[in-house]
Amino acid sequence: MTGAIVAALCMAAAGCAAASSASSATPSQVPSPAVSGGAGLTLSNAPGLSSAFGSTPLPRKTVIAGPPADPFAGTPADSWADGPAGIVLPAAKPIGGFSRDQVKFAYQRTRKLLIAANLNSTTLLGGAPTAFASLLTAGDRTWFLNGLNKKGVDKQGDALSTRGMVMSFPPGKAQLIGDVIKVHGVMHAHAAVDKAGYNVLDVDVDYIFVYAIEPPHNPASWMRIVNEVDWTLSFGNWAGAATTFEPSISTNGIGGVAGALCGTTDGYQHPDYPDNPSSEAQPTDSPSGTPVDPYVIGQPRLAGCQATTGT
Repeated sequence: MTGAIVAALCMAAAGCAAASSASSATPSQVPSPAVSGGAGLTLSNAPGLSSAFGSTPLPRKTVIAGPPADPFAGTPADSWADGPAGIVLPAAKPIGGFSRDQVKFAYQRTRKLLIAANLNSTTLLGGAPTAFASLLTAGDRTWFLNGLNKKGVDKQGDALSTRGMVMSFPPGKAQLIGDVIKVHGVMHAHAAVDKAGYNVLDVDVDYIFVYAIEPPHNPASWMRIVNEVDWTLSFGNWAGAATTFEPSISTNGIGGVAGALCGTTDGYQHPDYPDNPSSEAQPTDSPSGTPVDPYVIGQPRLAGCQATTGT
């Protein structure tokens, strides 16, 4: 088998969550990783996954002024670290047949990918996700870049756009409030055997990123977006990679973007602002299931658009 980045996208107002399907990559004996994708996030996911965080409209806020001095006050994220400081690497040690240096490299590369995908200002505001693409293997990079501007869904209902691999608001539809993004999560590495029988070092990550945003020229309609990222990065000797120890990324069925519209399929996370100031199309999916708390990591997500308790 070949390596693959898989993810899915979903969007919703009160919240949305996404379920993902993972795929594995094969070491150097096989061609460079061919990535399959498709997206359809609810709480956001990545290409190739089915969506899950939906949005049960919460009561619209009656807000006259702009955001408070601390837009994270009163939420669990208020005590979380700011930006990259929230991605703390475990101490590296030999794991299985992998050396301490290999494990350390895997942790460091994983951190760089998380930062590029979820904290890069150019990418967040709808620009070219160059920072993320530059960290991918050659095969995954080609797949990712070729699918950025695709629209619609495949036969499984997953969005065709690969932009769901990164956190990205539509150009001109959102601006960050201040320079703080709250981050909280965990990562750990373990030895594994992929579906083709090759030994790989897997790094599992589950992180939540919380953004305070507002539509341009309308601070009264500010809101928070909560994005959970659930990846497994399999490090192995992939043919065509720049080095002999590179990652192939897959998603694991948890995660999504709470506070984004459901039913959009262009790969962007469309904020569901309190007073709907934009001309965005209304969600085509309705949320279902018991609402989940988007600030809690590791909660199983339903396929489709899942309700959340709010952001």
